[in-house]
Amino acid sequence: MLGKHLCRVCLSRYTLYIQDVIGRRTSNKYQQYFCMDCKSFFHQSNYKEDLVQQRQDFETLLGWRELHQKLQSQLFLELKTKLPWIHSVCDIGHGVGLFLAAARDYGVNGSGFEVNPLCHEFAAKELGLNVELGLFGPEKLQRYDLITAIMVFEHLEFPRSLFEIMRDKLNPDGAIYLSVPFVGRHEWPYLWTAGSDPGTFPPDVFYDNDVHITHFSVDGMIQMGNALGARSAEYFVSTDTADRSPGSYHGILFQF
Repeated sequence: MLGKHLCRVCLSRYTLYIQDVIGRRTSNKYQQYFCMDCKSFFHQSNYKEDLVQQRQDFETLLGWRELHQKLQSQLFLELKTKLPWIHSVCDIGHGVGLFLAAARDYGVNGSGFEVNPLCHEFAAKELGLNVELGLFGPEKLQRYDLITAIMVFEHLEFPRSLFEIMRDKLNPDGAIYLSVPFVGRHEWPYLWTAGSDPGTFPPDVFYDNDVHITHFSVDGMIQMGNALGARSAEYFVSTDTADRSPGSYHGILFQF
């Protein structure tokens, strides 16, 4: 049905119902829509993680610690090279804190926010990072040179709302970096199984439809950032520095 739902990414009315996609965790089905303007996909699941799932997420991240440590250190180095003037960074959804630990290693003051209490505790106690348990909201007073969200925006029903808050918490000439599992034309074949038998791991970008509910195209994310005030947007793929890595971070750097 045309125009029933505005695109979450670019607010276009030109959206189409594609199919009901199945969630890997719940086996529930959700109505998926496609934006003809920005080529993004979206649906709503209303799924909330319980402590059992949060513990599983935490243990998975710890199991990948060595690999992610290499990749996130390289990613921060590349961001610092592009933005040599930054002195402060805030990481939203910091996981176990490896990106913020890399920032500290490069002499940048870092802070972060995380909703998983086990990840937060590890980052605070084991890594000694300045982090808060909870959401990043407009009531926060501090401002930053760089705000990042790595593998976060695909979980959001209203990504533009968080982007606006991030923009408003930047210092003058600040920057935002977002990384998500982007959906390009070459990933569209995974739509054939998303409604019946989704995969269990990337490269199938529709493998976890309970929690990955907004699937950005690169053009869609750039449109969103530009519409919300960014003066430039650079898509780049971070160098893969980890042995046997399944891939490094794809993301967009917005400067204001």
